[in-house]
Amino acid sequence: MRIDDFYRQLEFDPPTLILLYGEEAYLLQQTHQRIRTAIFGTTIDDFNDHQFNAKSARTDEILDAASTYPVFAPRKLVTVKDFHLLTAAEQDKFSAYVDHPAAQTCLLLIAEKIDSRRKFFQQFKKKGVVLKFDSLADRDLPDVVRRAVQQRGIKISRDSLDLFCSLVSNSLHEIEGELDKLALYLGGRQEIGVDDVEAIVSRGRSESVFALGDAIARGDLVRALTLVRRFSAASEPPLLVLNLITGHYRLLWKIRALDSQQCSAADIARQVGRPPFVVQRLLEQARHFSRQRFMAAYELFVHTDLAMKSSGGDVEALLELMVIRLMREK
Repeated sequence: MRIDDFYRQLEFDPPTLILLYGEEAYLLQQTHQRIRTAIFGTTIDDFNDHQFNAKSARTDEILDAASTYPVFAPRKLVTVKDFHLLTAAEQDKFSAYVDHPAAQTCLLLIAEKIDSRRKFFQQFKKKGVVLKFDSLADRDLPDVVRRAVQQRGIKISRDSLDLFCSLVSNSLHEIEGELDKLALYLGGRQEIGVDDVEAIVSRGRSESVFALGDAIARGDLVRALTLVRRFSAASEPPLLVLNLITGHYRLLWKIRALDSQQCSAADIARQVGRPPFVVQRLLEQARHFSRQRFMAAYELFVHTDLAMKSSGGDVEALLELMVIRLMREK
C-alpha cells in the first residue's frame, strides 16, 4: 500500500493491524502521529493509548492490552516499539492475535527492520497493513526538497536547490528543519535564493563529513580522529555520524564510477544532483579510492552498524575504531 492511500484510509477506518518499519525515522514518526490523531483526535487519552517497548515489556502484557475493550471510547491504540528486538519465538506469540484481531483495537508494531520471509510477517501482511520507510535516495533529494518548499507556499531557484542539496544529508528531519529556518528568514519574500541558503543552512555537518572523508583519503589519522571526536563533542549520535559517513562514501563511489566512464564534471553533477563546484571537490577526493577500497569500506560500515546496535558497548569507541580500520584499507 502506498503511504498516501494509507493516510486516506486512516481518515475513515484505521486498520486493526499496522506494521511500520525502515530507516527513515522522521517519516515513520510522522505516520505514527497521524495514526494517533486518527484514533484520538487532538485529545490525550491515557486510558486507551498503550505504549510498550519490546525491550522491556512482556508479550502477554501487550496482548492483554490489545484484547481488552477501550475505556469510554470506541477505539484504543496499542503501540509496540522496537519490535525487531523480540526473538522470533516471541514474535510468533502474536500470531494467534493477528489471525483474530480485536475490532476495537489498533495494534501498531514499529521496527527498524523485519525478515519478510518469515511466516509471521507474511501472515501480518495478509491481515493488516505493512509500510516500509526507506532512506531517502540521493537521486530523490531534489524532488523531495522541492515538494517540501511548495508545501510551505514558497519557491526555490534551481541554483539554490542545488546548493541546499549539497549541504544537507538525506535525513528528512534535517531537511524539514533547515527549510523551516529558511521560511522564517524570508519574511515576506516568496523565493529562496542562493544568498539565503548560504546565510541560513548549517554547513557544520556536511563540511565536517567532507573533511573527514578527505582526511581518510589522504591517510591523515590524527585529523580524522579529531573530526570524529568533534562530532561526539557536539552531541551528534554515533549512529547518525555513521549514516552520514556511509552516505558520503556512497556519493564518492558513484562519482568515482562515473569518472571512470569518462563522464565530464558537468555530466557527473547532473547525474548526482550536486552543483559542479561541489562535484569538483568530491572528484578530487573520490580519485583516492579504488573499487576494492570502497567495497572494503562498505563491509566495515555494515559491521560497525551491527556492533553499535547489538553489542551494548562504547559506540563512540566503535566509531573511532572504524575510522582507524578505514585508514588501513589501501
